[in-house]
Amino acid sequence: MPTAPSEITVTVDGGTLPVVDLLTGRGFITGKSGSGKSVTASVIAEELLDHDLSFLIVDTDGEYYGLKEQYEVLHVGADTTCDVQVGAEHAPLLAELALEDDVPVILDVSGYLDEDERTALLERVVRELFTREKRVQNPFLLIVEEIHEYLPESGGLDEFGKRLLQIAKRGRKRGLGLCGISQRPAAVDKDFITQCNWIVWHRLTWNNDTDVVRRILDSDAATTVENLENGEALLMTDWDERVRRVKFRMRETVDVGTTPDFSNPTEPDLRPVDPSIVQRLNDVGTHTSADTVAREERTDEAATATQNGESEPTTTSSVAADDESSTERNPPYSSRSGSGAATVQRDNLLLELGDMMVYLFGLIRTRSIHLCTYCWREFRLAFAFAGEILTNSIGVFADRDDTWLSYLVGLLFLLAVLSVFFWVLL
Repeated sequence: MPTAPSEITVTVDGGTLPVVDLLTGRGFITGKSGSGKSVTASVIAEELLDHDLSFLIVDTDGEYYGLKEQYEVLHVGADTTCDVQVGAEHAPLLAELALEDDVPVILDVSGYLDEDERTALLERVVRELFTREKRVQNPFLLIVEEIHEYLPESGGLDEFGKRLLQIAKRGRKRGLGLCGISQRPAAVDKDFITQCNWIVWHRLTWNNDTDVVRRILDSDAATTVENLENGEALLMTDWDERVRRVKFRMRETVDVGTTPDFSNPTEPDLRPVDPSIVQRLNDVGTHTSADTVAREERTDEAATATQNGESEPTTTSSVAADDESSTERNPPYSSRSGSGAATVQRDNLLLELGDMMVYLFGLIRTRSIHLCTYCWREFRLAFAFAGEILTNSIGVFADRDDTWLSYLVGLLFLLAVLSVFFWVLL
């Protein structure tokens, strides 16, 4: 882990952000299209890269690989323009490279046409980050573009969204931070926004979006964000409990996310990534394919032997091959990891069990409170009604307006009924 500075400079007037709070906290960058939110995220990334600090960006539109113009960043995804094409099977190695080998990663999901394939990849990568960070304990930032697609204000969450919510709630203790980016704060889960300890408000003009600013800050701030210039923002930070108007500096690397025009586009010169990293990722696919072929061949041989009346061959070499292929598919994290893949599976099961227990206890508590409230209300109505009946029927207090006497008679009547009930029950 490289030596990290205490702060990074992000504004034109020398304004800074504390590195540890940035990497391990929960952040939100928002603003309408063209207001500068993606530039702000790129500026933060450049500052982290200047100090050899790693991160992982979930890039939904393929607009961050311009960082490779000056920095050695691993760009993975489905397009041929990426350094490596990856799938869900690459998730453990991607998490290892980012967390343990300090390799900055741009996970470009813009080229995945199959939504299930994209979700499976994202969920697996984030799960690996969350599980490994418990052991690694290195401050690390996960940046997610268009977070309203994964943490929407209304509608359900897919598996990736559930993992993001898990990081938002529990990632800080492990050193895993989350920064969401969206042009529509009104469409983002408010539970996530209100948990953020740093928020960058760029220009917003729609009433639904400015209402969010009004709810979290105040009416003056909501008016201010409507009139911000490109690159200007209201920066809210919990660590110093301040809200200030700032102007973020321009990015130094090429902006490949600009709106196309009629001029001839020129592809920037990009720095290549370490070939050994590319080879390691390519080997994952090779080993997986080879293992699949070998497993299918052994299955065919066993089926043929069974049809011929022979017993299925089980040799030491085949068992050793299975063990070796299993090790290649699920490599141990490092010499510090101990039980490797088994540890991951165990931790995931424990995490799921913990989440389930928290949910059940919360459900029981909520239902119990509602049940107790309901029973008390019905009990009061019951013995008040019983008292009224007895009062009117017996005529003891028919001409008196003493409500407490009616309640008393009703209570005595119910006590008598309960006594008979328990006598019969016992």
